[in-house]
Amino acid sequence: MRRRALSALKWAQRACQEGDYDTCALLAGHAAQLYLKSLIYRVTGEEVRVQGVRELLWVLAAALVEQGAEDFAREVSDYMRAHKRELAELSDAHTRAAYGLTGYGEKEAKLLLRVAEQALEELRRLEERLFG
Repeated sequence: MRRRALSALKWAQRACQEGDYDTCALLAGHAAQLYLKSLIYRVTGEEVRVQGVRELLWVLAAALVEQGAEDFAREVSDYMRAHKRELAELSDAHTRAAYGLTGYGEKEAKLLLRVAEQALEELRRLEERLFG
């Protein structure tokens, strides 16, 4: 899943460069979801069926608490609070890009791409500190 997340992020970047902003938004959200699912799997050993980025972050925080990593769980919760609006938009990206009546413009797509890039970087750092 991690490899697919990084691939989705790469394709989101490419779509944005080519002006395909709906695909950029769709893949940015997908990349964040896949990376979160891969990290949750590493923490718990279990697959999760949840889809939304915010929901997956809550699952990750809860899993970290269960594993006795309260400090890491607090970091995830703090990140969610600090980026609440952006993460909500990233969570909605899949539905809006695939089924919405209005598409994404350049500014919105680039914002979502940046949010996904930052989220994956934060998650990568967390993963490195958790597992070395």
